[in-house]
Amino acid sequence: MPLPVVAIVGRPNVGKSSLFNALLRSRISIVDPTPGVTRDRVSVELREVRGRDRRCELVDTGGIGVVDAQGLEAEVEAQIEVALRGAALLLFVVDVQEGLTGADREIAQRLRKLGKPVLLVANKADTRALETTAAEAWEIALGDPFPVSTVASRNIGDLRERIFELLPEAPESEATGEAVRIAIVGRMNAGKSTLVNRIVGESRMIVSEVPGTTRDAVDLPFDHKGRRCIVVDTAGLRKERSVSGSPDFYGQARAERAIRRSDVVLFLIDSLHEIGRIEHTIGSRLLESSRPFVIVLTKWDLVEGKKDFETFGAYVRDRLAYLTFAPIICLSAQDDVRVQETLDLVLSLHEEAGRRLSTGEIMRLIKDAIERRSPPVKGGRTGKIFYAAQVDVRPPTIVLFVNEARLVSQPYLRWIGNVIRDAGAFEEIPIRFLVRERVKNQKPGE
Repeated sequence: MPLPVVAIVGRPNVGKSSLFNALLRSRISIVDPTPGVTRDRVSVELREVRGRDRRCELVDTGGIGVVDAQGLEAEVEAQIEVALRGAALLLFVVDVQEGLTGADREIAQRLRKLGKPVLLVANKADTRALETTAAEAWEIALGDPFPVSTVASRNIGDLRERIFELLPEAPESEATGEAVRIAIVGRMNAGKSTLVNRIVGESRMIVSEVPGTTRDAVDLPFDHKGRRCIVVDTAGLRKERSVSGSPDFYGQARAERAIRRSDVVLFLIDSLHEIGRIEHTIGSRLLESSRPFVIVLTKWDLVEGKKDFETFGAYVRDRLAYLTFAPIICLSAQDDVRVQETLDLVLSLHEEAGRRLSTGEIMRLIKDAIERRSPPVKGGRTGKIFYAAQVDVRPPTIVLFVNEARLVSQPYLRWIGNVIRDAGAFEEIPIRFLVRERVKNQKPGE
């Protein structure tokens, strides 16, 4: 069952995204003085800190009345309208230091017509004197102004408590277990937002041909076959020299952070384009993260009949040869083709990443790898592996105790990983290796 929604609304640059981050105690939304940075409905689960375990969905929205540099005003307004109508509580943010404006009064009138509970938040009340000034917001007739300062962290905890006092009880979800976090990454216009909208069953992300439409990394909860999940849409990755301006820079940084915070990644490749440097960059970052991932060929409805999956899949495998262990699937988010099968695959990879092999199994596989190919020789010295064991899951992590770490190269570790996969373990997910030099007289496993 969906959580009650709390939507943060107001005109541009009153501190909506700063308030969103402060309430969550995390830098989720991009904060920048440029008007119109937030476009989509950025939402994250907010939990009550004290008392009962209560939750809500906190939503950051674009500035009402913003003029978008890329002409997306209508799309931003549509997202705001959906947030307004779906919210159980509205946080209307005004700027104490600037004072009430005509735009604030127009927004207040619009909110009154909705007939929903509104909590008037007077932001930028950085001092006690400014808290007194906040009382002037009484004139828009939306109740007691609640003074806060996101910069000085004034009254944020009290505001969080007040939010939960005003909310209805959240219904219990029928889904079970810790939520599986699914990050969606790819180059710009690869179809990420279209796929996210299809997965969650509503238009939560702005879909546009304008490059770089998505800037924030947006968390959206959903259930799949009785399992709680969170899908994270991210800004499209691009060449570093193409990142211009801080909103784009922070969007890229959040996309990379989304990979590190995920359980499984969907790596989207636009079937209408050739594999390029951007795909190689993403592939390298996925390997570094050790997160399981699915290579997803998008927009298949536009290429079917022009390309066949076997041929194009072989092309992708050839260009991204270092990712051959990862599963590959083609889909059309537009026509809802193989989207559910992709989610099934995600849960399967998550389950496999939680598998743990016994030390005996690991040692047998390592011995097999060494017998088939010895570690490389460097400077007349041969690498030796004395002991190995799996020490963690998600990602599966194997520690190797060796004579000299420099003698066990990355290519050789990839060879060991392939031997383990060929034996039927962790067949479609990355394996992380930790190489440790065994101290003289140290017993195995110490």
